[in-house]
Amino acid sequence: MKTSWLSLALTLAMVNAPASAQDAERGKALAGRWCANCHVVDRATVTARSDGLPTFPALANRAGMTDAALKGAMTALHSRMPDFELGARDQNDLAAYILSLKSK
Repeated sequence: MKTSWLSLALTLAMVNAPASAQDAERGKALAGRWCANCHVVDRATVTARSDGLPTFPALANRAGMTDAALKGAMTALHSRMPDFELGARDQNDLAAYILSLKSK
């Protein structure tokens, strides 16, 4: 019984842990697979398939952009965005990647 409580505590700690560089790398891979068809997902790319959509660097540099705001946008229904059901880990990793694109 103690082992299951310990496992639960470790799992919760990992879910609530701040994003790490490894998370951002996984988020970059997810962005390339799921988001790059419509969005510019890195600093090197200059065009995307759907004009007028925000680039990931532009999102990262919006005033007041936060991890929570990005995750909220990922879960909201968007008329132009496919209905992806991203899990918590995917949302965390994508948000970490997008925020890593913030200009310094």
